Amino acid sequence: MAHGFKRGRWGDLSARELEVLTLIARGRSNEEIAQLLFISPHTVKNHVSSIYRKLRVRDRTQAALAAIRMGLVRFDDNQPEST
Repeated sequence: MAHGFKRGRWGDLSARELEVLTLIARGRSNEEIAQLLFISPHTVKNHVSSIYRKLRVRDRTQAALAAIRMGLVRFDDNQPEST
């Protein structure tokens, strides 16, 4: 597992970043995340960049895998988000 991911790293994420990461792992786009969280797409992009940096990942797929490993979402999690 290259990327420098460690289980304890998620403690570095803010509550909002954890929300964004959970939605990324559920396949949501930045636009959808912005609508669900009532924030701008630009703010989502900033959160995503911060998540990548803190988890030392390069893309959404690696971030989603990190979320699964951290137990934020399950691979078979089909629970709809509250809107």
